[in-house]
Amino acid sequence: MNRGQRIGRNLSFLILSGAFLTLTSCAGFLGGGMDIAAFSRAAAEQTYTQALSSGVGSERKEDSGSLNLPKCREIALANNLSLHMAKLEEINRSHISMADWSKMLPHVILAAKFDQGDNVLFSDLPGDAYWSEFYARSAWRVFLEARWSPTDVALAYYTARNASNRALQSVYEKARLGQKIVEGVEVSFFRLLTVQECLPLAKTLVSLRSDITNRMDRLVRERLVSQDDYEKALNDEMRAQYLDAELKVELERQASALATYMGRSRRAAGEPLFLAVKGSLSCPEADEAPRDPELTALRNRPEIVALGLKQQESSNEFRKSVLKNFPRLSLFWRYLKEPYHDHRRRDGQQAGLLLYVDLVDSLSQIKETQISSNQRLRSQLELSAITLAVASQAGVAAKKFQIAREKAALRAKAAVAAERVMRAAEQRAQGSNLSEIAQIKARAELTGEKIELLKALGDANVCLAELRSALGVNYAAPLH
Repeated sequence: MNRGQRIGRNLSFLILSGAFLTLTSCAGFLGGGMDIAAFSRAAAEQTYTQALSSGVGSERKEDSGSLNLPKCREIALANNLSLHMAKLEEINRSHISMADWSKMLPHVILAAKFDQGDNVLFSDLPGDAYWSEFYARSAWRVFLEARWSPTDVALAYYTARNASNRALQSVYEKARLGQKIVEGVEVSFFRLLTVQECLPLAKTLVSLRSDITNRMDRLVRERLVSQDDYEKALNDEMRAQYLDAELKVELERQASALATYMGRSRRAAGEPLFLAVKGSLSCPEADEAPRDPELTALRNRPEIVALGLKQQESSNEFRKSVLKNFPRLSLFWRYLKEPYHDHRRRDGQQAGLLLYVDLVDSLSQIKETQISSNQRLRSQLELSAITLAVASQAGVAAKKFQIAREKAALRAKAAVAAERVMRAAEQRAQGSNLSEIAQIKARAELTGEKIELLKALGDANVCLAELRSALGVNYAAPLH
């Protein structure tokens, strides 16, 4: 078999092997593609069930019995899946930062090669021309090179600074995520506590309104009360029943929301969801709101620092784009060892300086510099916009908190007035049906005012939780 036949046979084998592998890969992809959706759904359902039933790893916190607010915060911060993902992202970015800083070191390359040549030489001899084969071109080579470029070091420096900024930015993003989780826990906790306190009073209110309706039903047939008063009593009873049903639905909703923040749910096990909390509803103090909430928020909100780091990142990218416009400079030292079969050696050392300019890249870098400049301006505008939004959010939250406190104070006065009316009705009780109905009405009005007072106190505490989150003072995450 001559040389041309050997080459043709090898090429045919390579082509057939490549075609077979390509067809096999395509068939596997097309055959398995139909099961991707079903597999994804099954994996998602399994992950959801495991996450809700068992929590997160060894940091699982149980919520047996009634829970107070500090315990709910602790469980949520230990089990929340979003916070765990943020921690993993922080670790990954720190590793990327260390890897980028190592790129500033000199590049050391060590290579070894062994080859055997089958060099075909053309011989022009008297007579017919022919090809002659020469098989004695085997050699091995050892190649050691150290290369260091000031230009690449400068580019790697700004790349590493950006990686460090992104790693630190993930820390502040995790801190803000923790603040939002704490805000959600506190809001759900106080709303759930409010509903728990209101439910017994709502049942009492339904009982009182029903008693009034039953008594007036007999009196309206005897023409002792008017039809309008009777219809008003019926409407009051319906409103009380609607309030009771609404509170039951709200209890389920807030318990589910709090359980979600805490990273667990009993829905996965098919059990009825009920999460009991314990605490007291009191009117927050006025000094909870600072005199200058906007400035306090700008000092404490982590995303302000994260945006500042992002702005520095855009500035570093602009400097990198400017550096790429300059010629590349590289210093190198090289050692080569290459013995041949005929004892010829090409050992030696080389050291030098390489300076080059890529004309095509230089043209494209002009546009990249313009893009980096626009990105730097965009990051500055974004920082200004977010700063205004944070300040506005803090100011609005402070106003809502003040209004909620005022409403709670007014509801407290209304409850005191209703209690006085009830005492007066008890003193005027003469044993008649009308006087008994008036006394029950006074008790019902007092019960309704107590419910409204509890709602107002709950809203005040919810507004306080939102204010503390807007100010960035509800959770101080460790910045390391």
